[in-house]
Amino acid sequence: MRRFKQLVLVLAWVLGGLPVARPWPGASGASAAPACFLPLEDGRCLPPPTPADSAPPPAADAQTAPASRGPGVLVKRKANVPPGAFRAGLAAAGFPSAEALAVPRWWRIPVPPGEDPEALAARLRQRPDVETAEVDRPVRIAFTPNDPYYGSQWNLPKIRAPQAWDVVTGTTQVVIAIVDTGVDYTHPDLASSRLWLGWDFANSDNNPMDDEGHGTHVAGIAGANTNNNRGVAGVCWGCGLLAVKVLDASGGGYDSWVADGIRYAADWGASSGKRTVINLSLGSPYPSSVVADAVAYAQGKGALIVAAAGNNGRDQLFYPAAYPGVIGVAATDSSDQRASFSNSGSHVDIAAPGVSILSTEWSWYYYESGTSMAAPHVAGVAGLVWSARPALTASQVCGALLRTAVDLGTPGRDDIYGYGRLNAEAAVRSVVPPPPGPPPGPYRVYLPLVMSPPFVCP
Repeated sequence: MRRFKQLVLVLAWVLGGLPVARPWPGASGASAAPACFLPLEDGRCLPPPTPADSAPPPAADAQTAPASRGPGVLVKRKANVPPGAFRAGLAAAGFPSAEALAVPRWWRIPVPPGEDPEALAARLRQRPDVETAEVDRPVRIAFTPNDPYYGSQWNLPKIRAPQAWDVVTGTTQVVIAIVDTGVDYTHPDLASSRLWLGWDFANSDNNPMDDEGHGTHVAGIAGANTNNNRGVAGVCWGCGLLAVKVLDASGGGYDSWVADGIRYAADWGASSGKRTVINLSLGSPYPSSVVADAVAYAQGKGALIVAAAGNNGRDQLFYPAAYPGVIGVAATDSSDQRASFSNSGSHVDIAAPGVSILSTEWSWYYYESGTSMAAPHVAGVAGLVWSARPALTASQVCGALLRTAVDLGTPGRDDIYGYGRLNAEAAVRSVVPPPPGPPPGPYRVYLPLVMSPPFVCP
């Protein structure tokens, strides 16, 4: 169902060796990026992100239609089979168009006309060079229709963001990757040197311009320009932002696009020496091995992953929020009540505002609702926590968020609110040393200059 919008007038290896990387077909978007950043097993290569403030304006007719893509099957080659031999074997079996994904050992095979994808996956699982195979299932943004009569940005005081900003407003050494429909990098409340343009996996180019609006709204919640006399405020307005497009103009995409986007974001953050938060305001009720592998890969690179809990309004797992170590985020309203559309379940770790959230979109400002809107609140606060104490691990940042949440519903963790509603101030203050005490009296008490061990995310 489409959401309603309220305009706001207040304004890789071939045969065991590295291939000679060749440019990705169609890589002619926001800026020329000839360097090889992420080589793929079939010889193609993804370029690195580029600064948004140096990108030329997008063409007026750029990306106005959903990308065309037929059904596909994802196969994972066995580790002892070289990529070149695997590709040759697939070609000999009648699949010359197979392409490698960014996730190591995974390939995508287009389904021939008239063939059932599930039957093809079952047949491919029988091959001696294939470890597993699955249908490349669709995913969608996690939104729901909104109520246009709520007030603007009630969400930031609710999570005590202004009090957290008294301590820290973020640093560009922390990057929040918006893996979504892209980001409108010309929006006046997002365009800045903090915004980087990554790859567009929906259109196979390096121009991740948002053609749906959802990713721009998510980006604004996480880190819109703030204290600039315009528009709205973002949670971590000093953090860097990385736009990675994995959903098309209809708000839909595939497991393979999402998995590749996760790996791309994780690799760029790690190679740049940045702490990386990956926001996934999207998903599906169906688990995917390739997305699970990408999540595990990103976590191995030190990234923290935050994902929407889903908008089906019932007790139902939603992926990637339900994968181990991912922070699953439910949505609450201005009264700290569960949003009617918000999923519940064992994958819910924390709750955050998700009803009538005002943010950036289409060069303007709109209200939106959904667990899609709740997730970037958590990603933004994670950015603040990491900015305040960069030495923390991703698990420790996660722990700080859950430990300091405002308990709602059943005492302790529950399947509706997780550990409770996000509290930005408490999370940030929990990881910074306390302010100096009063001057010593007639005698001194010596205390060890250490903090309590950080809570580790379960």
